[in-house]
Amino acid sequence: MKDQRYFWNPLRIVSPKLDKEVKRFEDLYETPVSDAHAPEENLVLMISKLIHLTKMVAKGMKTDDLAIIDSCQKLAEEIHQHEKLATSGLMDQASIIGKNVFRIVVRFPSRMERIGLMFEAILKSCRIKSTEGMHFSDKAQEELSHIMGLVLEMLENLRDALVIPNKIVLEHIKLQSTSLVQAIEDSRLAHWERLEAGFSSPQTSSIFIEILDALKNVNEYITKINESLIALTGLVPATDGHP
Repeated sequence: MKDQRYFWNPLRIVSPKLDKEVKRFEDLYETPVSDAHAPEENLVLMISKLIHLTKMVAKGMKTDDLAIIDSCQKLAEEIHQHEKLATSGLMDQASIIGKNVFRIVVRFPSRMERIGLMFEAILKSCRIKSTEGMHFSDKAQEELSHIMGLVLEMLENLRDALVIPNKIVLEHIKLQSTSLVQAIEDSRLAHWERLEAGFSSPQTSSIFIEILDALKNVNEYITKINESLIALTGLVPATDGHP
């Protein structure tokens, strides 16, 4: 009997080396950019670096450590390079992937890169906050930590669904997206209440709102990628187990 939770991953027809990469998720962010990587390998590297970037940005928000911010910036620049390689590779394989599937997967690299760009905007705000000696309140830091935790979980689930497409995981990401939107809006409202009560300065207020806006956009791009993976479930057959 077919297991309807899983569906065939069309990216695996481009290169069989993806399985090898799956076994070392935790250190993939250390992998140098190389044109030797197949398209879907670049995608996995991109999202693995986005996951590590999320962790480091969250740490940078708390510590105001410029060294961490610089390290994050380097990672963000690598994500840009992976995007160009992944997009080019997918275009070269368009005839193999098939027109309908190609229309969906060719957008993955750009959308992952946009997530990286949003983190770069956050890094810019963190750098200003650090150099100007600004500080968020404990409550504001707590809210950001919670939001970043949600983003991290969504990216990890998205990575897993990209490698081993699972409809249940994709549906769960949709629920996580709703929770993230609510957390961001709750934090925005709480921030204005703190500002009105005099617990937040206009300078830090601007930076805090810019960070929330960037995280809202991160959610939108994760959602777009997730919706594309869901769309693939209607284009490709289910499998008896892991593809």
